[in-house]
Amino acid sequence: MWLLTALLLWVLAGAQADLTKAVITLQPPWVSVFQEENITLWCEGPHLPGNSSTRWFLNGTAFQTLTPRYRIAAASVSDTGEYRCQTGLSVPSDPVRLEIHRDWLLLQVQSRVFTEGEPLTLRCHGWKNKPVYNVVFYQNDKAFKFSPQNSEFTILKTSLSHNGIYHCSGMGRHRYTSPGVSITVKELFLAPVLKASLSLPLLEGHLVNLSCETKLLLQRPGLQLYFSFYTGSKTLMSRNTSSGYQILTAKREDSGLYWCEATTEDGSIVKRSPELELQVLGLQTPTPVWFHILFYLAVGMVFLVDTILCMIIHKELQKQKQWNLEISLGSGPKKNVTSYLQEDRYLEEELKCQEPEQLQERIHQKSLEGGQQ
Repeated sequence: MWLLTALLLWVLAGAQADLTKAVITLQPPWVSVFQEENITLWCEGPHLPGNSSTRWFLNGTAFQTLTPRYRIAAASVSDTGEYRCQTGLSVPSDPVRLEIHRDWLLLQVQSRVFTEGEPLTLRCHGWKNKPVYNVVFYQNDKAFKFSPQNSEFTILKTSLSHNGIYHCSGMGRHRYTSPGVSITVKELFLAPVLKASLSLPLLEGHLVNLSCETKLLLQRPGLQLYFSFYTGSKTLMSRNTSSGYQILTAKREDSGLYWCEATTEDGSIVKRSPELELQVLGLQTPTPVWFHILFYLAVGMVFLVDTILCMIIHKELQKQKQWNLEISLGSGPKKNVTSYLQEDRYLEEELKCQEPEQLQERIHQKSLEGGQQ
């Protein structure tokens, strides 16, 4: 038995999840009216076959009216409150707050909560429909629209910048000012961010995936975002349901600033990403052959010059040695010793240009000459 009960509850919960939410519309469409004015509320939603009964709620309490239409004639302050409705195959509607005022001037709006991209109509309404002229509309106490004759003004596409407190002023018999109305604009999706699949900078020849990333903040049936990709003023892809774009083989000329756009199908909301700088570096090319030829040629020339200099120095040292020996043969013992010292110094200079084997042989020869002396 308990299993059957649980199954029944599960089926009912699933059916409830699939039900459509009822919607309340107003005629006239304003959520604020003067006392003694008439207003009609309509409940739209699916009904059971052959049964159009509708439940109405005021501030959470159901009242007796069972028809899809609820009419308020000669509204009074007691009619102020939050209204909901529910049909046989729907879930309860979102609340609609109706306000009844007694004043000289009233700023009327169709709703106090909007989704960005939706239109917002403001109406500066006089008591008992008395004409109002030289109307000024204000947002957060700052005037933004003046109209000498028309008491209505429509913001075609709302954005987050339209959040705030609105009121109006106008001339009748005197200058009147309306109470303030709070307007909230909800963001539908975040501004996109363009990202690359590879870290930057990158080498040419690679496949690069660009993704235009965003997030839906409000769920709407059938909502579809479209994406476009650009580099500078060049369009790479326009209004595609895919949020990605591929550069199959990156080249150095693909370097530059990239950005993307996300937009709704009707184009009422368009959001652009910050720019992303894509740097593509060329592959490192091998050193050309001519460079190696010039390098080895320069090394060879330096070696040749060093060899010639060593030969010249060697010849000069040989001449100096011969001259000193001649002087030593014609002089006394004192000059002879001096000649030996000079010869040793010349020998050291000469040996700098000789190979190690020649150096050892030369030293051995000098030692023999010294022993003979």
